[in-house]
Amino acid sequence: MDIARQIGNNIKHYRTRKNLSIQELADAVCKSRATMYKYENGQIIMDINVLYDLAEVLEVPVDHLLYQPPMTRDDPGLQAVPAFFVDLNRLYAYYYDGRRKKICESIIDLVGATAEEERAVLPGLEEQKKGSAPGEKHFDIRMYMDILDEENIQICEHTYTGRITHYGALTNMVFQNYNVRLEQYIISVPSPYIDGEKKWALAFGISSHPLMPTSAKLLLSKSRLAKTRDLAQELSISKEDIRLLKLYNMFVVL
Repeated sequence: MDIARQIGNNIKHYRTRKNLSIQELADAVCKSRATMYKYENGQIIMDINVLYDLAEVLEVPVDHLLYQPPMTRDDPGLQAVPAFFVDLNRLYAYYYDGRRKKICESIIDLVGATAEEERAVLPGLEEQKKGSAPGEKHFDIRMYMDILDEENIQICEHTYTGRITHYGALTNMVFQNYNVRLEQYIISVPSPYIDGEKKWALAFGISSHPLMPTSAKLLLSKSRLAKTRDLAQELSISKEDIRLLKLYNMFVVL
């Protein structure tokens, strides 16, 4: 992996998402257009101050611009990971949006980090991260919601950063929406100790059109799924979902 080129690609993706030209981004960080072009193509290495300036202009966490190596199976932190998540670096998440009548696809990347390695803390997650003991292994996660394509996942509707925690009978993913700070997005995965290619989960968040709290059933997959009519039917609320809702007087995913 060419780290400089990967960082350059990330900068380019976020610049494109903000509809900024190379010249506009260069002006914002007091660099020439030629220098910014070389940054984006991995031809030169920028210093840390420029990296932080770029993150501020692009309105993303600094670590979103960095290259993150995937976890490996011999990582000691994987010892506490339930079967479904072992040796897993990326998940594909799907839900059906009835307002737009479309399947929404998101990508969740899992990144390993120690407490000492963390520097940037997002509002809403600070207290949770303070609970990490020195040297404790935890797992950071990023979610790119409603992506257009897998090659440019940064170009998406919303970007989230958070943490995944395993409790044996349940795995929780808690995210903070980086651009809409009022929203925390939570995904709860039942029975993560049972392995398989796909797993149902329950997601909680804030809808922006209209503004309201929501919950939805979510399908997590280890591989990318085709957005077929059958998948849309599977993601839609079924008669069994309604039966369970009436039984428990709450929306559940088993």
